[in-house]
Amino acid sequence: MRRGLLAASVAMLSLLLSGCVSIPSSGNVQQGDPAPSDASSLDLDILVDPPIVDGTQQQILDGFLTAALSPRNNYQAAYEFLTPAFKEQWQADENATIDVLADREFEEVSDAQIRLTATPAASLRDNGQYEVATSAAPLPLEYDFEQIDGQWRIAGAPAGIVIDQANFTQVFREYTLYFFDPAYRFLVPDSRWFAGRDSAQTSVVQALLAGPAAWLAPGVTSAFPEGTELSPAAVPVSGRVAEVSLTGAAFDDTAAAQRMQLQLNQSLVGSVRNVGEVALILNGVESEAGVPANPAVRDPRVDPRPVVFDGESLGYLSTSGDGITPIPGISEQVAQSGATGAAIGPDAESAAILDASGVSVLTADADPVALDPRAGLITPAFDRAGIVWSVPAGAPADLAWFSADGQSNGRLTVPWSGTSIAAIEVSRDGTRLLALLGDGPRTYFLVAAISRDADGLPTALGTDVLRLAEVDGLPLDVAWVDGRSVVSLTRVAGDATRIVTQDLGGFASTRDGPSAGRLLDAGNSIRDVRVLTDAGSLVVQSGVGWQERANGIRFVASQLPG
Repeated sequence: MRRGLLAASVAMLSLLLSGCVSIPSSGNVQQGDPAPSDASSLDLDILVDPPIVDGTQQQILDGFLTAALSPRNNYQAAYEFLTPAFKEQWQADENATIDVLADREFEEVSDAQIRLTATPAASLRDNGQYEVATSAAPLPLEYDFEQIDGQWRIAGAPAGIVIDQANFTQVFREYTLYFFDPAYRFLVPDSRWFAGRDSAQTSVVQALLAGPAAWLAPGVTSAFPEGTELSPAAVPVSGRVAEVSLTGAAFDDTAAAQRMQLQLNQSLVGSVRNVGEVALILNGVESEAGVPANPAVRDPRVDPRPVVFDGESLGYLSTSGDGITPIPGISEQVAQSGATGAAIGPDAESAAILDASGVSVLTADADPVALDPRAGLITPAFDRAGIVWSVPAGAPADLAWFSADGQSNGRLTVPWSGTSIAAIEVSRDGTRLLALLGDGPRTYFLVAAISRDADGLPTALGTDVLRLAEVDGLPLDVAWVDGRSVVSLTRVAGDATRIVTQDLGGFASTRDGPSAGRLLDAGNSIRDVRVLTDAGSLVVQSGVGWQERANGIRFVASQLPG
């Protein structure tokens, strides 16, 4: 099964690059074929040479590493470099190590062994989950050799493939699976990487049936009953219709069938090449359940206007930056409280604030509700279930939650370590907690799934977290951009700042932030990222620089979708 998730066939780029094509130097101009309308539909592959006759151990290893870039026919080309006995043992799709090509070093340990020392950048689990390497320490990989009929072949190697960063995106492609929050109100993304575009629909469906990634599982649910199997074990596509045939369960719940259809539609249509529709077959009968009348929302959006506080009003900053529309019933209370930070609650009907007395909740036409009086707290987070999250900056393990009415509260064991914590924020669907931590001279951030009871109260954080990029410097702030990406702000030297944008389950990108940046606000896209500076200027990136949109701002507040 593992082999099926990662393995697939792909077509040929190398033929386009090989010597069978030449550029004519004479003759009339001819009309060519129209360009493909979708460049992404071009399948790519690496043209692999077979093992060199009388090749040395190093030549055989080099050929093997190159052949492992081609997943065609379950990495058939790579298997040609193995001894007959080891062919039965090696699992190409066990996992993948993504390394830095320029850092590779080879050492001949003996006539029968070569050690490859790689610098890991990331890894890929057998379910297609991409993980940033937690350490760049050298990774020794031993390859053993034997002679078969006078030819060197590999008799021992680590399971999985080693692939460099540049070739990784040529061989693997990112796909997004969708699961549900526990109340089936939102679709929650789960990124995976699979090789082989011709079989991507099969890999996606198999991964859906296998369930969410381990780090995400505590916070989400799937509509597919336990024991559901893909039978036959492939998803054929005909006329842009992917046929998904499932067995192994009764499938007599219409609501569950509708949700299965929705998960499949969202995970396949528009993502997998040539799939425009999904036909769901349940125990041999095509489902007519359709999708739910009120389907779960995918990637809920917040008001595109930032919520800011200028010392007098808390509200939405106008597009021109010269006015604030106050949030009724809350703005005045925030001004009176002397708040230094805030998070806006569901439907903008309340706000969790940080002031000299700690964390409290303000609601229109109601008295403030004091929640957390501890010293040294950071700005709280407010989630759509009405839960306020609070933690002291110097005690990252002392995370507490409170219901907005103050009637319920609790402490959770945290899955992180560090010397400080600068910011927390809950995803807009309420399933994941994002935390930005300091660990000595470095900053790192991570995402943990939130387990809740039937009333939406938190019961635990997932112990298997998704660890994201690290940078040197002082952690400042973090924010969700959308359901799949987050952004962090770090002070690196003097007033210089660094912004890291991280695709959950994918790559991170780093860019310089504005001088003396202090707080982040993300809106609904990377283009909406705004930074508040120490001087009170709210700036956005314009070209290669940062442009002021407003000044006199004391803080920006996170907000939730309406």
